[in-house]
Amino acid sequence: MLHQQSFSKLRQLYQGGAISPVEVALSALEHAEAINPRLNAFALLDRKRALAHARLSEQRWHRGAPASPIDGMPMTVKEFAMVAGWPCPRGSAITSRTPDQESTVFVQRLDAAGAVLLGKTRAPEFNWKGVTDSPAFGVTRNPWNPGVTTGGSSGGCAAAVGAGVVRASVGSDAGGSVRIPAAFTGTIGLKPTYGRIPLTPNPSHFFHIAHVGPIAIGMDELMDVYRVVAGPSVADWTSFGGQSVSVELPPARRLRVGVLNPERWWPRCEAAVNTAMEQVMSCLQADGFQLVTVDYDVEAATRVGAELYRLGCAATVRDIGPGLRPQLDPGLLKFVQSVQHCGIAHYQQLCRLRDQQSNRLAACFSDVDVLILPTLPLQAFAAGNNVPPGSIDEDWMSWNPFTPAFNSTQVPALSYPVWPSGSALPAGIQLVAGRYQEPSLFSLAHWLQRGFPPRVAPCRP
Repeated sequence: MLHQQSFSKLRQLYQGGAISPVEVALSALEHAEAINPRLNAFALLDRKRALAHARLSEQRWHRGAPASPIDGMPMTVKEFAMVAGWPCPRGSAITSRTPDQESTVFVQRLDAAGAVLLGKTRAPEFNWKGVTDSPAFGVTRNPWNPGVTTGGSSGGCAAAVGAGVVRASVGSDAGGSVRIPAAFTGTIGLKPTYGRIPLTPNPSHFFHIAHVGPIAIGMDELMDVYRVVAGPSVADWTSFGGQSVSVELPPARRLRVGVLNPERWWPRCEAAVNTAMEQVMSCLQADGFQLVTVDYDVEAATRVGAELYRLGCAATVRDIGPGLRPQLDPGLLKFVQSVQHCGIAHYQQLCRLRDQQSNRLAACFSDVDVLILPTLPLQAFAAGNNVPPGSIDEDWMSWNPFTPAFNSTQVPALSYPVWPSGSALPAGIQLVAGRYQEPSLFSLAHWLQRGFPPRVAPCRP
């Protein structure tokens, strides 16, 4: 299909006049409409807006003046994102359907760069969990196997990318919500350094753990989108103070690569995930990388990140009128019960622990440039469940021990897909670097792409 070609190939075709952004947008829209009844990936598709933006892109390419490398590229955004002219129900039946009057900063940047937004993708109610379903809008399904979950909460983004409808989408991640669905769907998901991609309005009640990040089917596409949306904005004060945005990649062979002490992850992981880690480590060593074992208590850091996340969800529930709360996802109400009456002393203790763990992680990056560990200890499980069937613990955070750590510490983390030998489903390998060191992640992920190329699911209606 036309729209499944790489961004670089589409640029060549646009430049030569062989195809038009309008043709590509139509191809992508038809694919989205065809698969959505099966996958439930899209909350909204706006054919009129997409084709209008595609026609403007066509004119720019005809003049030889594209707005950016993503001019004319079909994309989507997660349902939480404000887009002028589109409603923002946040996965809930109780929210307003009034269209937003202005777009959030990263959407403004996508529009200015000429991206063709097809619509919004599904998320659970108020982004509260690591799978994508809601009482109001049903279950979002994995393009590799509709019987299993996409993960979440950016599950619609990952389903759209994994199915090949778009090659990149932009989601959010406060407790793994970009990296979890990337791991389950065989896509690449980036949670950048906190504030690297501006987020407006800033969700203050989530204690500076909510990040914006792209999900893509290839590293070139991920970096193309990152270049456009990253960088400071006066609308988000947390986007200032870091190093300038750069995607000049250090040579992969010069990177000091660390592997998290296996005692911290091996016993927790399914055999397929351990196999994927072994495949990556063997490939690195075969190419001359000297791997260093790094000991860091990732689960202790995750406990802090997960508790901050739970407090943020509790604040979301408190902001909803008591008369409407019975209509919320019952799982959300149960998820926040344990923190509803937490006081300032509890929060201050979390802050102290967060500081300690962030400092310990920073010290680790004195010795290595990139740290490798699993994204998750398991592969995708049955769709429509918050936890794998048969689990004793009903809390979805129980199967997510490795991602919230890097929300609370605010460092960049990327999930890269690997298919374990003999497995029909992917596993996620997590790459982590020091603050503002995204280029190190990109360099190693580019190296991984040569040996472990991502795959588009053969998804048909």
